[in-house]
Amino acid sequence: MSRDRYRAIARDAGVRAQLARPRWIDAALVGALAVVLLIALPRAASAVGAGLDQVLTSIQSSIPLLQGRGSIELPAGGSSSVGAAPIADSLPAYTREPQLQLTGKVPSFAVQAGRSLQIVLNGAVVATAPLDPSGAFTATLALKDGANTVGVALVADRDVVAASTYTVVLDRTPPTLTVAQPAAGSTVDAKNIIVSGTTEVGSTITVNGHTVVTAPDGGFTDSFSATQGSVPITVVARDRAGNETTQKLTIVAQQVTQNVATATVTVTLDKATAKAGQGVLATIYVVGTTGPRAGVPVTLSVGVLQIGTAVTDGTGAARISFVAPSAEGDVSVVVLGAGSSGRASLTITAR
Repeated sequence: MSRDRYRAIARDAGVRAQLARPRWIDAALVGALAVVLLIALPRAASAVGAGLDQVLTSIQSSIPLLQGRGSIELPAGGSSSVGAAPIADSLPAYTREPQLQLTGKVPSFAVQAGRSLQIVLNGAVVATAPLDPSGAFTATLALKDGANTVGVALVADRDVVAASTYTVVLDRTPPTLTVAQPAAGSTVDAKNIIVSGTTEVGSTITVNGHTVVTAPDGGFTDSFSATQGSVPITVVARDRAGNETTQKLTIVAQQVTQNVATATVTVTLDKATAKAGQGVLATIYVVGTTGPRAGVPVTLSVGVLQIGTAVTDGTGAARISFVAPSAEGDVSVVVLGAGSSGRASLTITAR
């Protein structure tokens, strides 16, 4: 069928030919779409960037090693990142040496390329060096008198990855030491030589090389026997930094015969009435014919229960503390010593 014939049949059937759309309309649509994309794309990119920032922030929050800090702020007594902090070797809490040799090591997993180590003394950075591949570090520090804060920081670029801090006290002052008894040149019982006095709190005491336990307030007492004649005594106090104070004296030891049968034992309680379970302090005095008896062992019992023993000091006194029994009523406190006895009465009340 010819084209003209087809068109004639189509016109007769009522079919109209579609008009062709002008090309300028297509061009206008393309231009409008381009404008929309230019406006929308930057906003979309910004939203995506913000989302990425939030994701990175979340990751950094969950991984402490990714959190950098721009300044050296060392946490007191610990590290800024658990496990990665440099570890110093056995730093003393107290020292008398002004030069401190600092050595230590960074955990192997924290040793990474580009990281360095900073040594901080009393808030000031005194040394910065690239991190050794082995993680080991060493430095010599000049301490000031008193407390010193020593810090070791692991740094990446300008951020602190992890840090440790320590406190070292420089103390170059010898401890105080007072020997109250015996007096130099005095004559004492050879079987019971008592040395007592006070020293700086926290110090240790030796008497002729024998270590003596000190009281919380620095007081100390020691006793020993010796042969008759001249007896040298050396008392040494040593503080926590290693400073020492020494006192030497000489006494005369002789055999002393005492009439123990005439010794008197007295007991005084710090309270006449106590509640069951309450603490009570008993002060005991032993006096002989020549005066107070030092170095006498005494034993205290409450009722039929033996509580403990003590030794009288240079004034003839001893102190023993105990807990009031649970049974209500009067109870006897009995002390035996020097072949004699003393007693006191205590009234127990309900709690």
